[in-house]
Amino acid sequence: MDAVDVRFSVLGPVRAWRDGREVALGSPQQCAVLGLLLLGRGRPIGLEALVDQVWGEAAPVAARATVRTYLSRLRRALPALGDASLIESGRGGYALPVAAEALDLAVFEDRLAMARVARAAGSSAEAAGLLRAALELWRGPALAGAHGQFVESERARLDQLRLVAVEERISLDMDLGRHGEVLVELAGLVIAYPLQERLRELQMMALYRCGRQADALEVYRSVWALLDRELGIEPGPDLRALHERILRGDPALGLTPGGRVVSASGGSFTAGTATGEATGDGAAGAEIRESAGSRSQTLSDVLASAASGVQRGRGVVADRLQAVRGRGFVGRVAERELFASALAGGAGGFVTLFLHGPGGVGKSTLARRLADDAVAAGRTVLRVDGRAVGSSARAFTEAVGPALGIPGVVLLIDTFEQCQTLEAWLREDFLPRLPEDALVIVAGRNQPSASWRTDPSWAGALRAHAVRDLGPADAVALLRQRGVPAQLHESVLASAGGHPLALSLAAEVASRASDPLAVFTPARDVIETLLAELVGTAPSPTHRLALQVCAHAHNTTEELLRVVIPKGNPAELFGWLRGLPYVEVGGDGLYPHDVVRDALEMDLRWRDPNGYAEIHRRVRGYMLSRLVDQKFSGVEAGWTARALRNRGLPVPDIFSSRRGGVAVELGVRPGDYPEVVAMAGEVRGVESARITAFWLARQPAAFRIFRHRETGELLAFASWLKLTEVVVDEIAADPLVAAAWDHSLAVNPPRPGEHIAVTRGIVRREEESPTPLAEDIGQNSELPAWTVDPRLAYSFAGLPDPELWQPLMDYLGQVRLPSSPMIDGQATGIFAHDWRIHHNSQVAADAEPLARPDKAHRGSP
Repeated sequence: MDAVDVRFSVLGPVRAWRDGREVALGSPQQCAVLGLLLLGRGRPIGLEALVDQVWGEAAPVAARATVRTYLSRLRRALPALGDASLIESGRGGYALPVAAEALDLAVFEDRLAMARVARAAGSSAEAAGLLRAALELWRGPALAGAHGQFVESERARLDQLRLVAVEERISLDMDLGRHGEVLVELAGLVIAYPLQERLRELQMMALYRCGRQADALEVYRSVWALLDRELGIEPGPDLRALHERILRGDPALGLTPGGRVVSASGGSFTAGTATGEATGDGAAGAEIRESAGSRSQTLSDVLASAASGVQRGRGVVADRLQAVRGRGFVGRVAERELFASALAGGAGGFVTLFLHGPGGVGKSTLARRLADDAVAAGRTVLRVDGRAVGSSARAFTEAVGPALGIPGVVLLIDTFEQCQTLEAWLREDFLPRLPEDALVIVAGRNQPSASWRTDPSWAGALRAHAVRDLGPADAVALLRQRGVPAQLHESVLASAGGHPLALSLAAEVASRASDPLAVFTPARDVIETLLAELVGTAPSPTHRLALQVCAHAHNTTEELLRVVIPKGNPAELFGWLRGLPYVEVGGDGLYPHDVVRDALEMDLRWRDPNGYAEIHRRVRGYMLSRLVDQKFSGVEAGWTARALRNRGLPVPDIFSSRRGGVAVELGVRPGDYPEVVAMAGEVRGVESARITAFWLARQPAAFRIFRHRETGELLAFASWLKLTEVVVDEIAADPLVAAAWDHSLAVNPPRPGEHIAVTRGIVRREEESPTPLAEDIGQNSELPAWTVDPRLAYSFAGLPDPELWQPLMDYLGQVRLPSSPMIDGQATGIFAHDWRIHHNSQVAADAEPLARPDKAHRGSP
């Protein structure tokens, strides 16, 4: 790459230049493949992913070969020196490493980040110039000329990024007194983006500052009417607040930029109470302003002051905010003690504390509390927000580079998932250059990569800590601190658990109740408020339906969306859900915050009971088919059982196991028989051992065994018997099979060519304790799925402790038979399902359009 001058553009038509000459890139699909590689920023993309992103479900039969042809042509069009190619291939797929300065999108992002740093440092004119230079890179709609499944969603994302830059540039122009100049531009933008409230704010502000208060108020009236007519909602809180300030002629709206506090567009700096703290959501080159009458300081001013130990000025609002934050903080004692030890230079102390956990669990709150502790200990704290620096090492260095010269500095990197592409650079380059006594706090959703643990230079220097929900005592303390009456604690905790975000939202609602409540139950207006504040609007009725499905199912996957919403685009819907701020990514799919889930569920049940029942039926049918496809093996269906907890059904704790990757599945061989029989006797009893020996001799192919991947130890076994006719000795040998045949023949006998299937689930040691084995077996099993066999008449699952299983089976439509044969002195519950009446294929066949525009509800998501 260094020896070849190659440039690429995606901010407009997909284009490429080599040594100053434009390269012909071929067909729209071929341009789409190049666009995908460029957006991958050097990360390998597998062949299947390329096919899926270009065509989705409409991929032609020869799609794989076609993509290979496109790649071959692109390699010829974009050669490097010698026989090398700019497009690399390996085990992970295809990649196109591109220097940041060679891709217009990367240059745009760098200039945007630099502009935010400049603005935070008080250089509004410089920031505006950088944003203009960034926006000049655009030559039309992003990825123009490329055709592919991914293009529309990626184009929308990049267009939104451009619009944010435009809004920031207009805001800067207004800071510089150019109110009249931006009005013409804003008039065109609000036509192109009529529902973009930030543009309306800027338009109202510009009009007001031009002395046109009546016109500014008219803009608000028009946008209020538009939002009510199109979406059934009111303007957001920011727009409403601006409207109220204009109504009362708030003089602060007319202040020049030198008289107002500029939000730190990305980070905050704390250097003790003398200098205070600036906070915001942009780059960490934060501007610190002291109280009225004293001079403003740039980041470099404050850093120089901190480095020399100079303290000056009076307290600022940040001091009060810090005090309130300290009073409102609860719990996390162990984490604070751990960090205090590091601040004191305790033996074996770490350099970097890596806090990770799901959204809303309190990572940022904890990180800020640790930063306050560091300030109290006399340390200088510098904060950077990952959302501001993104993937730009230059922006990160410009934001926090001065930290390299401050002894004892504490560097706080928040929302690290937004800049995690810098992880290797931080570990290998930037962090090692910090002063020896520096400390680093990283807070993000993802765990640190394995490279930290495998790098010997970081042995003992990194402490990774998973931030969990608050314990019961701390959760109660939070409610008390928020003023929630004691009689509501139990019901609030039942609703919110120990999740800090959910607790805070529930506490806010409960503490503001005008009348004393006996039990906390969100009322209609509360639900609408939560939906308006947390959810907002959806782009279409289909997206709204996908959101409702996500709320109803415990975990949402593309497969679920494909089945439940057959006329939607599952990949696009899944991607949209994944990008919502209140939707988390888990090992089994997507799931919303509990508060959001409950609000969506209660809202739909109230406004559209039939729609709610239909979603429930489809999700239930999908879960049923998945469970049976996973062979009714029991504990490995834990994801299904966890969904029942969300429906308020009692489900035992043994279902909470997670996949561990320890088991390998094998067919049974004669040499395995004694070990399998011995396990049956050890786990369930003598009679179970006898029955197992009988079926090993009669149907050995019905058995699968699971051995430890490394030691070869027998971990579990399972059997799925296929029975085509009544056999006298089989009935005599196995009470479960006898009961299955009795029911089949009495209720709905199998027709010629059909059969019944019988399982006892997975037999394993310590069945009552959750272990990583359970889901490993369930997710890896190669046993034949019942639901794909059209000749299956009945399935029967014989399970010990049937009361344990009853809620799960009831929900899944499994009928418990009256008889519960005693085996080894324990009642065996038998759960049956007639697949000729309720086959899982009906789930898709019954799928009728749910996304009905006529059902749109005012204020609904």
